[in-house]
Amino acid sequence: MALRLLQWSICAVSLTLGLHTSAFAQDCTLPPSVLVHSCQGDLSVALRVLPDGAQTGSDHMLTVTGTYSSGDRFGIEGLVIQAGKTVSRRYQNWDGVLVIDQNGTPILSHARNVSLDGEDFNLKEKPRRDDFITKAKELGVTVLQSHLLIFGGALDLQDIEDAPSFKRRLLVTFQDGSFGIWETGQSETLYDAARQVQDALNPFMALNLDMGAYDYCQSGPKGAETDCGSLLVSADKLTNLLVFTKR
Repeated sequence: MALRLLQWSICAVSLTLGLHTSAFAQDCTLPPSVLVHSCQGDLSVALRVLPDGAQTGSDHMLTVTGTYSSGDRFGIEGLVIQAGKTVSRRYQNWDGVLVIDQNGTPILSHARNVSLDGEDFNLKEKPRRDDFITKAKELGVTVLQSHLLIFGGALDLQDIEDAPSFKRRLLVTFQDGSFGIWETGQSETLYDAARQVQDALNPFMALNLDMGAYDYCQSGPKGAETDCGSLLVSADKLTNLLVFTKR
């Protein structure tokens, strides 16, 4: 508990002071493991809830699978709000919460301390979670849940023996507000993927995105898209995508 409180304190201080900058802030030279980074331009992020008929345009940079799909209900797992509209109230006890504000900026938080409009919410307490949902809908923001792998620069998971290995893709954010998508070069456990991204990029926060059979990835503008994934299910099984575009 003391360690967790210390991490939250570090989180608050760092966000306030803006300590350190992204490793790519100067020249934006990206290693192959980084699929997109906000140093490439003024980027925004949006959640697509499928099917929606949306298509890419000339400003498109990257589209990847977002959070987990529910096989038994054919929907999205976790609490999901899209631009102020509730998509799923199937809250999960995961630590990671992604909030995309009205400007398309992604903000990662621990579920015990999510800030909206200057107010802090502990989503692990139902009354405060209900208050958070109300506030998020009022503000018109987007909310998504997943496993948080790095919190305040520190690992937020345990090394579990015989854990499954898959190729991993993570949403990472940095103390200066920059963000990007990073993926492993081969199959890894969640713990090993977290250690690797910590060593490679030292992100402030890292959130796991769905992979495995749901490895959807398209890079580049309309007419010049590159398939950067290995989707093993039919596309109509996808339930949600994160789309990165230039403003």
